[in-house]
Amino acid sequence: MSRYAILLLTFWAVNAACRPVFAIGWKELLLLGAIIALLFGPALLRFYRRWETFQRQRNKDR
Repeated sequence: MSRYAILLLTFWAVNAACRPVFAIGWKELLLLGAIIALLFGPALLRFYRRWETFQRQRNKDR
């Protein structure tokens, strides 16, 4: 066998033996929450402010 074939066989054997395990811990959940807050937080805050202004205008007209 060539050195290239042995290298590929070894690499395949190591990867075939070690199947990935997906585990989510508290750090990952906290990181996911922070990313969601940074992405959607400003838009939700802006929507909340506009909604409050709309409600005040609506109640003022009555």
